Amino acid sequence: MSKVWGMRGMALMLRIISATFRVCTLSFLAGCVVHETYGDHALPEGELAVVEGYWRYQFLYDEELHIVSVDGKQAGGRTGWPYAYSVSLPPGLHWLQIAILRNGGDVAKCAFEWTFEARHRYKLQRLHHEQALLAHPLSSPFAASIAIAAAAPARPDQLSSAPAVCSTGPVCRQNSDCSSNYSCQFDAGFEFGTCKPLDR
Repeated sequence: MSKVWGMRGMALMLRIISATFRVCTLSFLAGCVVHETYGDHALPEGELAVVEGYWRYQFLYDEELHIVSVDGKQAGGRTGWPYAYSVSLPPGLHWLQIAILRNGGDVAKCAFEWTFEARHRYKLQRLHHEQALLAHPLSSPFAASIAIAAAAPARPDQLSSAPAVCSTGPVCRQNSDCSSNYSCQFDAGFEFGTCKPLDR
């Protein structure tokens, strides 16, 4: 009898631990999901475009895509997390810097420009590149493209692709996009620069 109770007690304890772990994990993920609004705050939320990153499990690692900045303005910060999972922004042409994370660590930052429409939800799908290993590119910066799925009321979803510039460090358009003691330096043939230490 005591052996049966011992097995039942062990099974019950394992179920309690598993349930507790799931609740804690969901709470942690909910705390990390940051949404930011940019531009004219007088515009109603329904008139803005929404851009979302992703989280997915790949073989042996999880991969996330988060938004670092919009038009050079940093995302995140409200919860101590430097990135945003999603952003609302006024319709029009904007450039976004995104971060690709694997198992919670940055492996690349990329930038792309896109004309976003009001009342559309844009889901960033996947980064396409020709590097053998994204975490260890043969050159930096390098060209890539980002797949974007756009959804709008009463319209079929549309899948598009935007050219992107990626780097192992921050991507920029001007010096103010970089932290102090860094400047925005452009390589020939690239629409975006990378933040590099100022020459001493």
